Amino acid sequence: MSIIYCSYANLYKTDIYKHPFMHLFFGGNGCKIIAEKKEIQGNIIMLNSNIKHVVNEECSYDFFLLIEPTSNIAEQLTDKYLYDNNYYAITENMEGVAKDIKSLSDEEAIQLIDNVLLNMDISIECTSIKDARIAQVISKIISGEWLNYHVKEIAKSVFLSESRLTHLFKEEVGISLKSYILIRRMEHAYRLVSSGEKVTYAAMESGFASPAHLAYTCKTLTGICMTNVLMNSKK
Repeated sequence: MSIIYCSYANLYKTDIYKHPFMHLFFGGNGCKIIAEKKEIQGNIIMLNSNIKHVVNEECSYDFFLLIEPTSNIAEQLTDKYLYDNNYYAITENMEGVAKDIKSLSDEEAIQLIDNVLLNMDISIECTSIKDARIAQVISKIISGEWLNYHVKEIAKSVFLSESRLTHLFKEEVGISLKSYILIRRMEHAYRLVSSGEKVTYAAMESGFASPAHLAYTCKTLTGICMTNVLMNSKK
C-alpha cells in the first residue's frame, strides 16, 4: 500500500516537526496548516516529505493521509502538483471531500479516498516491480507473512545474500528494505490500534520489540503520539 495512515481532524496536535512521509490534508469546508512558518489554506493541501510543519489549535482539516514518499501515488503528486515545491494547495472544490468521513465504515472511507485521488487525476494502481524476487518480498511483507522477518531471514527465503537483496530492493523500490519493513510494521500497528486492539498486542503482532519501541517509532517517523492513536480508536 502507498497510504500509510489516515486520521480524522482535531485528534493530532504536534510541535514543529518534519518526517519522511508526504502529507495530504483534506477539508470539505477548507483546511489550514502551518508549514515553514507560513499559513497555508485550501480544500486540499499537499505537503512534501521532510518539510517542517505544525498542527495546532488554529489549524483545521477534516482528515489527512500519510503517504510513502517513494510510492507511485507520491510520484504522481510530485509530477502533477508539487514539482520542486515543498507544498501545494488546491482551492477549488473537489468532489468527494466530505466533512463526515468519520461516520463512514472502513470500506466506505477507503472508497472515498480512492475517489478523491482519482478526481485529482492520481492513479491508485501500483507500479509493477520488474524483479520477481523483490515483488515476492513486497507481497509477503504486505500480507504479513514476512512482516516480523529480519532482512537476513528474507534474503535466505529468496536465495540471495543479504547485501545483494538490499541492493536490489533499493534499486527497484527506492527505499532500503529495512526502512520499508519498519514502515509496514508501523502501518500494521496503526491499523490494529485504530481498530481497538491493545498497544501491547499491536506491537508484538507487528514485529516491534515492545510497546515502547512502537511508540518511539511512531513519534520519530510521524510526529504522532501513540496516545493520540488510542484516542482516535475510542471515538
